[in-house]
Formats: sequence, structure tokens, C-alpha cells
Amino acid sequence: MKAILITKPPHFELTALPDPRCGAEEVVIKTAFCGICGTDLEILQGTMPTGFTRYPVVPGHEWTGIVEEIGANVTTLRPGDRVSVEGYLPCGKCARCLAGSNNLCVTHEQIGMTRNGGLAEFVAAPARSCHRVASHVGLDEALMVEPASTVVRGIDRAKPEPGFTAAVIGCGPIGLIAARALALHQPREILGIDLAPTQAPMATLAGFTQFTSSQDAAELRERSGSDGWDLVVTCAHGAKPLKLAFDIVRRGGAVVVIGGGPETNKLEIPANLFVVGDLHIEGILGYTTQSWIRTLDLVSSGQLHLGDLITHRKPLSQFAEALELVESRHEPMGKVAISFADGA
Repeated sequence: MKAILITKPPHFELTALPDPRCGAEEVVIKTAFCGICGTDLEILQGTMPTGFTRYPVVPGHEWTGIVEEIGANVTTLRPGDRVSVEGYLPCGKCARCLAGSNNLCVTHEQIGMTRNGGLAEFVAAPARSCHRVASHVGLDEALMVEPASTVVRGIDRAKPEPGFTAAVIGCGPIGLIAARALALHQPREILGIDLAPTQAPMATLAGFTQFTSSQDAAELRERSGSDGWDLVVTCAHGAKPLKLAFDIVRRGGAVVVIGGGPETNKLEIPANLFVVGDLHIEGILGYTTQSWIRTLDLVSSGQLHLGDLITHRKPLSQFAEALELVESRHEPMGKVAISFADGA
């Protein structure tokens, strides 16, 4: 099969690999679409946190496809099923797994990071990780369930009340999804903040009521119509976006931290920041099975629309060009996806 293989950061190649073998509890899936995100750039650059990836590896953790083969013990799926697939491969036995926090499993294994992922024509995955996609939902839109399940989980944890105000720092794909997820909670205003003015049309499409490239905290607070924003969601990597979030959230407000960054990024803050600000902070490491199911249900029911946030589709042979699109941001940009099949 054809696949993108990262041999050692930052080197990758389009190569031929053996088709995956199907274990007794697994299925082999013919890939339909695979998204490219900032995490893939970190994997390629070798800046992921220690233990989160192993090389060589086929990246791709946002992907969908059609079941091609089922293992001897699989009874829940059959060939031809259209599926979206959780990337986490939890042990199912540790305290965190038993509590439902499979994202915090003590043995971090993940498709596209420590095990070959969706930037290949075929992928083997545990049957328990697969979720059927309704026939009326495109497999391209369904790839968005992976990033959206993280965003939905984070915003749900903040418990916003109808009529709230929100600011989103970073209007790339995650930030655009955040606008759609925030809209489920009846906000009064949603401000999009992004260094790239070219993202303004995408911000409007996603549903932001305001957009700016300003990084001036006083100006951004003034845009809230109050002393700051009720909820700030950081969807950009690094220390600066997080510092900005603390500067523009109101006292008693909430900050949801979705954008991470290299371990070398440091942020110095006053020791009493959270106490004096009476702040509610939610750090979000991925999704859980429960948030995946909730997000897929929102998409299937038509409450959460994500398909129009995919702006570029490229074949696997043009992976390098797709990567350049993600890195450059020279034009209005949503999700960039690799397409393996037309009309899937």
C-alpha cells in the first residue's frame, strides 16, 4: 500500500508498505479521508511531548474510511461499514481508563503517533475504536469529529450559560470548530483573534460575530462590552496565546486551553493570578469516548455542521503541497484533507 512514512524528524517519504494484518479483535479499514493538523507538524518536526510518538511512523489521526476486513472475533462491524475511528488505544484496565478518561491512559498509544495512522491506503484498528458514520454524513465531514470531539469536550467542561461572551484565540481549524461548538450554547458575542488577517472570511463563515488580528489586551477587553470575556478559548500553540487569554478574560471567567506547544515554551505568571481573578481553567488533552460519541451525534443530527470548514482536498501524492498549505497560511484556510477516494 502507499503511505506517508516519517522515518525520522523532519524526514518523510511517500513509499510502499505492506498492507496491515488484521488481528482477531481488529478491522482493516480502507482510508477515505485524512486531515492534516498542527499536531502532525509537531510529529514531523519531532517536538511532541516525550513518549507521545515513536518513529518510524505513518502519521494521520483524523481519518475515516470503509471497513475492508474484520477479525475473527469481531461481531459489531462488517465489511462495507463507514467508520470514524478513535485514535487512542487505551489499556482499559488502569484507574483512568476505568473512570472513562481513556485519554489519560498510563500507557499512551495512539494511531498516527505511536502506531501507523491514516495517511496510508489501509489502517488496522481495534473494532472497539470504530464508530459507524450515518449514510447522510460524508466521510470527509466525519474526519472532523476527531478534532471537534476535543473542542466540544473543552467547551462543555466550561459550562457556558446562554447569553455569554466568548473570545477564541487562533482561528485555524480548531478555532473555527470552536465557533461552531460555542454556538450550541447560545452566546451573545464570539470574537475571533488571529494573527493572519486572511482568516477573516473563514471566521465569518464559522460564525464569529467579530474578528481581529489585534493583540492589544486593552482593546480586546473593550470589545467584550464589559471588563473582559466570560470565556476565552485558546486554540493557538505557545505561551503568548495563553498569556493573552489571561489578560482578556474577566474576573470570575473561564479559560479553556486547547492549544498546547513544545515543552520548551515557558510562561511566567503571578502566583496569585488564579486566586485574585477567581478564574476557572480547563486544560484539555484530547477527547474521551463519551465526547466522541456526543460529537458524532451532533454532526449526525445536523446540530453541528463541519463539512464546509474543509477548504482544501489533495491526493496522497500531493502531501508535500498539502503540508505547505497548512504551514504557510497565505490564504483563507480551514481544514486541509488528503482524499483517497472520490465520492466516499
